[in-house]
Amino acid sequence: MSKPPHLWGGYAEHMYLSPYSVLKKMDPRLPAGVAVMFNPLAAGLSWAGSVPATGPGDRVVILGAGQRGLCCVIAARAAGARQIVITGLSRDAQKLALARELGADVTVDAETEDVVARVREVTGGGAEVVVDTTPYAPQSLNHAVAIAVRKGRIVVAGLKGQRPTREFQADDVIYKELSIRGVLSMPVDVTFRAIELIESGRYPFEKMHTYERQSRGAGGSCRRAQPPRGRLRHPLRAAPRGLHPAPPARSRYRRS
Repeated sequence: MSKPPHLWGGYAEHMYLSPYSVLKKMDPRLPAGVAVMFNPLAAGLSWAGSVPATGPGDRVVILGAGQRGLCCVIAARAAGARQIVITGLSRDAQKLALARELGADVTVDAETEDVVARVREVTGGGAEVVVDTTPYAPQSLNHAVAIAVRKGRIVVAGLKGQRPTREFQADDVIYKELSIRGVLSMPVDVTFRAIELIESGRYPFEKMHTYERQSRGAGGSCRRAQPPRGRLRHPLRAAPRGLHPAPPARSRYRRS
């Protein structure tokens, strides 16, 4: 927002492109709700694939069953992972079922099962790659360290909202010679790979797009989407009055 022209075109008929913009043409036949999955898919390809250098023989554990967690399943399977385990909450039952459809071998309910014990049991001792996509759950990093085997690679992608990870076992990181990598975004070439994979039609990305609302009702949808107190996952902040122009009537607010 600090750089001219300040408003870059979200929810508008026109979009300003800076001289450094990189463009990639997409198949116009793709529904918008599927086309936008290039972002979480690129994250998955990077975080569960290229960043930890996942390869055949690796056991991969993905903490969190959101869009990026599910796309990590796709990436790990494409990389030839020997076994893929994904965790989620009880209310994520449909997401965990989709994870199995996408290639996960085992799903773990983090609310009814001991995550570390269960993952160690099904993997035979732990995993070479652990990807933490869980937002606002600082203790998940402790789970990742406990699950990772010696010389394991941990990728941390879920922001914790400045909350500290309590009782972090730094000695385990040293004794097991673990590599921990924080990630925030994805390279352009991986983003292009994601677009091509979506266009291939190999995966049911439409199942990750659960519903859409008219932009006029976006405020109410966001309020209803908020989890119960103490379970905040995505903080919502209202923009200052007058900062954004009113969206055109035909624009849509999409949530997956």
